[in-house]
Amino acid sequence: MLEFPLAESGLEGVNRDDSSPENGKRNETILRVLLIQPEYQIAGFGFRLAAMPEPLHLEVLAGCLSKEGDEHDIRILDMRIEANLLAALESFQPDIVGVTALTTEVYAARDILMAAKTFNDDIFTVIGGHHCTLMPEDFMIPQADAIALGEGEFVLPELVAAIGKDRSSPKLADVPNLIWQNRDGRFVRNPRSLPQGRHMDDLALPRRDLVKKYRDEYFFLFDKPDSSVAASRGCPYRCNFCSVHEFYGGKTRQMTAERVMDEIHHVDTRHITFVDDNFLMNHRRENALADLIRAEGLDMSFSMECRTDSVVRHPELVEKWVGIGLYATLLGLEGASDSTLKGVNKSNSLSTNDEAIRILKDNGVIIWGAFIVDPQWGPDDFKRLRDYVNEKEITHTQFTVLTPLVGTELYRQWFDDLLTYDYTCYDTLHAVTPTKMPRVEFYKQFANLYQQTDLGPYYDLVREGKLSIEDCRRGKRMLDAMSHWENYLQHDPVLGEVRDKSEALPGALASARRGRQA
Repeated sequence: MLEFPLAESGLEGVNRDDSSPENGKRNETILRVLLIQPEYQIAGFGFRLAAMPEPLHLEVLAGCLSKEGDEHDIRILDMRIEANLLAALESFQPDIVGVTALTTEVYAARDILMAAKTFNDDIFTVIGGHHCTLMPEDFMIPQADAIALGEGEFVLPELVAAIGKDRSSPKLADVPNLIWQNRDGRFVRNPRSLPQGRHMDDLALPRRDLVKKYRDEYFFLFDKPDSSVAASRGCPYRCNFCSVHEFYGGKTRQMTAERVMDEIHHVDTRHITFVDDNFLMNHRRENALADLIRAEGLDMSFSMECRTDSVVRHPELVEKWVGIGLYATLLGLEGASDSTLKGVNKSNSLSTNDEAIRILKDNGVIIWGAFIVDPQWGPDDFKRLRDYVNEKEITHTQFTVLTPLVGTELYRQWFDDLLTYDYTCYDTLHAVTPTKMPRVEFYKQFANLYQQTDLGPYYDLVREGKLSIEDCRRGKRMLDAMSHWENYLQHDPVLGEVRDKSEALPGALASARRGRQA
C-alpha cells in the first residue's frame, strides 16, 4: 500500500505556486512530468535480496522527452526507495504522472493512479510497461487517462506533445500505440504499430541524473552501486514461460558498439550490468565493443545475462571480455535434464549448458545459475537438481517456480488450472497451479534448494579476490531468508491469504479469451 506521511519527499524541485510573485506566471508550454517506479516486495524476502536495478526504462523515457529540445520538467520517483508519494505530488505539482508496472506491481500501480487523481483530478495519468501491454484491461479504470502499449519511447513523446498543445482537451486519436479514455469514460484503442526503421542508436541517452540520489541503493549481486545498460531489445527464442518475444512482437534490435560506448561513458559507477536478454547474441558487435573498451583502457567490471549456446559458440569472446573486466554472468540454465529444457521450449541442451559452465569456470567467471522448478515435481526431481548444482559448484543460484506469467503461451495453456488470479502470487516464488506433492512439502523441498552446505567454493572465490568476507556474509543472509520454507506461505494461493478468484481484475480473463480465439 502507498504511504502518505507528510514528511518532505526529498525530490529535487520546490513546491511551485504559479500565482506566487517568485514564480510569476507559469510558462504553459512546459509540462511537469513525474515518472514513477512502484514498489512491490515482501520485506526481507525475494529476489530483491539479490538485485535491485535502476528504473532504466523510466530514465530512457525521460531522455526521449528531453531529446527534442523541449524544456519539460521531469522527475523520477523510485518508490522502492522513497515511498512518500503524497510529498512528491505536493512538492512537484505534476501535470502528468506516468507509471510503469510488471505483473506483481499491478495493484501498487493502480493505487498510484488513484492517489494521483485524488490529489488533483487535473493530472493526466498514463500507465505503461509489460503488463498493461499484454493485459490493458487491468488498467481500464476511471483514474487512468491513457494506457501506453509496447515501447514507451514510441508513445510518450507524442502523448506529451498532444497534451502540451491542449491541456484541457488533448487530441489523442493520432497518438500510436495508445488506449485512451474519452469524455464519456470509454476507452478508445488507437492503431498498434511496431517501430519500423527505428534504430536503437536513435534513442536518447538515459537521464541517469534523475536517479542520482538513489544510485547508492542500486545493486546486482555484490556490486553496489551498480548501473544498468540495455544494449538490445527483444529475443528470437520462444521459451513458453517468457513474454519478451510477445512484448516485442518477435523482433530484436541492437545498438551499435559505438552507441553502447556512449552509454558506458555516461554511467558514474565502476560496475555495469548489461541487462539484455542475451548480451552475447551478436558476437561481431561484442567483439567490436570489447576492442573499444580495451582501446580506451577503461578500468571497469561487467556482468551480463546470456544464453549458454552463445557462450559455447564463441568461447574466445568470453576470454576477451574477461580481459576487460567481465566477472559474472546470469545463465538461464533452467534445469538438470534435457526433458526439463524441452518442457519449457528452451531450444537448448544440457550438454551445451555443461560446456558453457566449463568455459566460464575455466575463465574465472562467477556463474549466477537460474533454474526452474515444476510444480509437478516429486522428491527425486528436487534431488536431481540439487545434485547437479553441487556437482557443477554453482555458488550463485536462483530458483523459480514454473509460473504461467500473463501474456505467455504457458498462461493460455494452463489457464483452467490456475488456483488464483491474484497477481502478487505471480512472483515465480509461489505455485499458482496444483502441486504433485503436498504444498507444504513442496515448499520445504523448494526452500531446501537454497541451503548451502559446501562452503569450499565460496572460500575459493575469497582467496581469488572475487568476493570479500563481507560479501559472503551478505550472501549467507540472502540464502538464509530464501531457505526458510515458512516464508513462502504468505502468498501461496492455497495456504496463504490472497485475493479470491471473484476479485480477479478483468485482464486475467480477457487474456485467456484472446488466446483461445487465436
